Amino acid sequence: MHHDIIVVGGGVAGLSAALFIARQGSDVLVLSQDLGGQLNLIPKLENYPGIILTSGELLARTLEQQVLTFGGKIRYERVESVDAIDDGFKVISNEREYTCKALILALGKVPRELGVEGERRFLGRGLTYATKSEAPFYQGRMVATTGVGNYLVESALLLSRFARKVYVIYRTSKMAGDKEMIEALERKDNIEYVPNSEVIALDGDERLRSITIRDQSGGTKRLEVDGLFVEMGYKVYIEFVKHLVRINQRGEIEVNEYCETSYKGIFAAGDATNVPYKQVIVAAGEGAKAAISAYNYLQRLAGKPGIKADWRKSIGAQVYNF
Repeated sequence: MHHDIIVVGGGVAGLSAALFIARQGSDVLVLSQDLGGQLNLIPKLENYPGIILTSGELLARTLEQQVLTFGGKIRYERVESVDAIDDGFKVISNEREYTCKALILALGKVPRELGVEGERRFLGRGLTYATKSEAPFYQGRMVATTGVGNYLVESALLLSRFARKVYVIYRTSKMAGDKEMIEALERKDNIEYVPNSEVIALDGDERLRSITIRDQSGGTKRLEVDGLFVEMGYKVYIEFVKHLVRINQRGEIEVNEYCETSYKGIFAAGDATNVPYKQVIVAAGEGAKAAISAYNYLQRLAGKPGIKADWRKSIGAQVYNF
């Protein structure tokens, strides 16, 4: 099956890219294992411009409907390989084979889990992997954060601005991370360090109520908390494109200001790229940028002019100006 552009990834970057491409009348297909990606980890989203309060899941559903409304296609399949061919790319999923002229990689990142029983049960009910999005909801609460390196330090610093008390749990005797950030954390008076320890159990009813930690000697302790913030880092599934695009030392796809990768015809957007500030709105904007760049790439191949903006589209007899 052939399409003008294939978008790999169904998170906010991928869906935003597909929306902008579909609005131009191009044949676009989104391939993703699920809808929303990390959006599904955000029960409350209040910093997305133009929306007072929503959830990540609802935003994903809204974007899905927008893509479909403008003629885009979405298939829930796992991409297993991508290879360059004479006139574009061959994409093989777990179900079928596709070809396209341009490719947008919007793979996102998957948070590393604790691996303890009940982790999925309390996700969005007191347990989260997204400190930056969720910290403001814990004003005056008792919370804990556990993780590694600067992920943990940044989480603790942000939580200290809102929470009444923050337990900072890490497996080593000394916290690792940026020296200045650690010094800033040490000046906070609502931080309690819990070194040489790990979270081994979660407990609660409809929400998380307490966690159990174990130290290196085998001793255990129960902490009553309103929230647990897990910042163990992230993993990205990029094995199938490593032979085509440049990857940096952090395992991110390198892109320029036009979301172009090192391989002509392949674009990338979202948390899997080297673009800083991993936020929903940033991923949405990068997805739109990648879409316009990919569309213009196809226009140039056809000897036609590209576009610089996307502001007008008709649905049926009605013309919408945005």
